[in-house]
Amino acid sequence: MINPERPARPGAGPAAAALEAESKVGEILSLAAGALVGAAVAAGLAATFVFDQPMPDDVTTIVWYGIRTAGVVAYIMLWLTVVSGLSISGALFPKWGAVLLPVHQLADIALSLAVLHAALLLGDRFAGFTPETLVIPFRSTYEPLWSGLGILALYIGGIVFWSVEFRPKVGYARWRQLHYLSFVVFALALLHGLFAGTDRETVPMRVLYLLTGGSVIALTGVRSLALIRKRAAPRGVARRPGRQPGATQ
Repeated sequence: MINPERPARPGAGPAAAALEAESKVGEILSLAAGALVGAAVAAGLAATFVFDQPMPDDVTTIVWYGIRTAGVVAYIMLWLTVVSGLSISGALFPKWGAVLLPVHQLADIALSLAVLHAALLLGDRFAGFTPETLVIPFRSTYEPLWSGLGILALYIGGIVFWSVEFRPKVGYARWRQLHYLSFVVFALALLHGLFAGTDRETVPMRVLYLLTGGSVIALTGVRSLALIRKRAAPRGVARRPGRQPGATQ
């Protein structure tokens, strides 16, 4: 198995070249994610210390659209990360591996946009979020349950994302078990959008949640069946001797 932390060597073959390309994509995505996190921190500080006075309607509208856009795009990026991961681990689309690997790395962008989404909420006077209610789940006055699930999704997503740094210490098997929390993150994000999103009643968002949620369920089922068949195949072959005991010629 290829170690993603090991740099590719010149002339080491197609696998190394693909790994090097993946590493470059990861670096670019990390830089973009860092920029988004910086924007989120700046937006949060501005909302806390600068926007204490009533904001003009134009600024309020911009903040509101920013909240919605960051949240929806973060959810789409999360969905792309999950479905690409399912496709890679289940070998569902072998010919698309070179495309699926960079898509799976969109977790950087998804997490950063989620942070930006949360930070911009400090500037939304209608929802009334405070720094306390943004970091402590289920304390907000706006949809406390569903907003709290969104906060939990952000926390668990951060754990899953940064767990790759500890994979060499905990071992691949344990890290893989922790990585399954990605399904929990997606489910929490889906529920958050369905019941706390301001656009949840619109037809396009309903279609989006239906297609994304349904595709994850479908791919999970296909991957599970593939794993079951793969594990059962050796046992099935072992049970097919040339002649059954006691069989007559």
